[in-house]
Amino acid sequence: MVEVEIKAHASEGIKEFFDARYGTGREVHKHDHYFRRPGERIQALRIRSYNGIVELTTKKTGVISGSENNEEYEFRALPDQLDAALLFFRALGYEDFFIKKKDGYEWTVERAHIELLSVNTLGWFLEIEILLPFDSDEEKREKAREEILSIMASAGIGEDDFESRSYRDMILEKEGGIQS
Repeated sequence: MVEVEIKAHASEGIKEFFDARYGTGREVHKHDHYFRRPGERIQALRIRSYNGIVELTTKKTGVISGSENNEEYEFRALPDQLDAALLFFRALGYEDFFIKKKDGYEWTVERAHIELLSVNTLGWFLEIEILLPFDSDEEKREKAREEILSIMASAGIGEDDFESRSYRDMILEKEGGIQS
């Protein structure tokens, strides 16, 4: 899938807007463990634990017109396989890189997925994404971006609030390396 996403700084108070417009947001608690290849500064894969699900993901990332456009490859494992997955990737030579914890709320609006999240010690962020098939052309990607921008604008989030840096860069800058 291709992920078209925009991330912006927000406050927890914006939850009231989304609750009133789209219904009470569902609680979200995600714990992401990132690995990298030895000596590299980018992540090679992520193991995410949330809502009793374990997802293993790798991405090819890109940015078009200020929004993320990522190709994601992922599969799920059983919750009791989390420790085995961590050991498996370490045995293959991957290094622990950093931990990202996201706690907050989510809504689904037509094809958009909206999350209002507190991320580690970085503060609150609004993430809106639309997933498209790999073969989606530029016109479809731009239409998804426009839908996201419309939702952001209706919530009072402007381009000055957008955050183009990755959580990885912000976490490593503020917190340093791997933490539990």
